[in-house]
Amino acid sequence: MNLHFTGGLNLPIMIDFYTHSAFEKETAKLQRRFSYLEKGLQAFRRLCEKQFHPINPCPIIAPGKIHRVTVNEIWTIWKVELVVKNLRPNQFPRVWFAVKGSKIALLCIGTHIDNYNDDKMNRTALDRVSDIF
Repeated sequence: MNLHFTGGLNLPIMIDFYTHSAFEKETAKLQRRFSYLEKGLQAFRRLCEKQFHPINPCPIIAPGKIHRVTVNEIWTIWKVELVVKNLRPNQFPRVWFAVKGSKIALLCIGTHIDNYNDDKMNRTALDRVSDIF
């Protein structure tokens, strides 16, 4: 999916989104349980347009909702709470994703309803990022 931006020079800037195949499977499974999950993912992509704009980033995701997991010279892995209609904040799914310039890779998703292990999800995201970048 390509999202277009207009930079200060009125030149289009693209953010390219990639999804790991395992992320797609996890999302499909959660989508059957949470019908508004896809709308939450769409809203998240729009927020990324501003938060991770390659020329003029504008932090709009609250610091308490987004957390840097790890960083190296190539990419940064983040975890964010994905707001989904009809769920309470403690039920919001968490999405792990990597940012490399104007590329964002969605790596894995989990919810506290399913009692995921944070350390295990961090390791999973690390394993999957090398498949994309």
